[in-house]
Amino acid sequence: MERKSFSRIIISVLMIVVLLISSVSAAGIQVEAKSKYNSNMAKYLKYYKAKNYKKAKKYAKKLKKTKDTSLNKMSSKQKKAYLSKVKKYSFDMFNYDKKEGFLEGYYLADLNGDKSAELLVKHGTCEADFRTEIYTYKGGEAVKVATSGAGHISYIAYPGKGVVTVWGHMGFCSVGLLRIKNGKINTKNYGSQSSVYEYTIPQNFLDNHVDYTNGREVDLSDLQ
Repeated sequence: MERKSFSRIIISVLMIVVLLISSVSAAGIQVEAKSKYNSNMAKYLKYYKAKNYKKAKKYAKKLKKTKDTSLNKMSSKQKKAYLSKVKKYSFDMFNYDKKEGFLEGYYLADLNGDKSAELLVKHGTCEADFRTEIYTYKGGEAVKVATSGAGHISYIAYPGKGVVTVWGHMGFCSVGLLRIKNGKINTKNYGSQSSVYEYTIPQNFLDNHVDYTNGREVDLSDLQ
């Protein structure tokens, strides 16, 4: 019996060690993937700004979807605070007047480099008046940092660096960077293209948490 008990203990210890190694390895892979992703994004922005669209397109294609670990760093209180902000807006585009406007979608991304996600809530009635409310979590509350115009704008992942913004409409495209620096919104323009058939941009847009599979449904799972 003693030998069996000892064997069980050894097996249990070995299993724990294996799980720990697997966990550390997975974390290492995520860090490596993020580093490679951000390196490619930096090169994309560099060449886009220099109007070298051929090279910009090359690095844009290398930007595969990567897991944004800042979502995992949100506490339950932070999620609850963000959820209350999202729920201020109507999920029904035909009854948006009953709340603070129609919710086009919400986004989660680390804008200030603290490894925890900020909240971007895009709302309005149409592309002409869409705007985005940007919140960070501070002192146990979702604190609004700024409001920015959001008509014809999409957001692209740039983990820990902010979000790349793409304004595109009728053959014109402008690329920029949106982030929080020293507690305030900081933007940088990386140039634009005009009269183009195909924009030179990455395709890994941030999830707006809206699904149209069975009608229009807002996915709140990341905040629950």
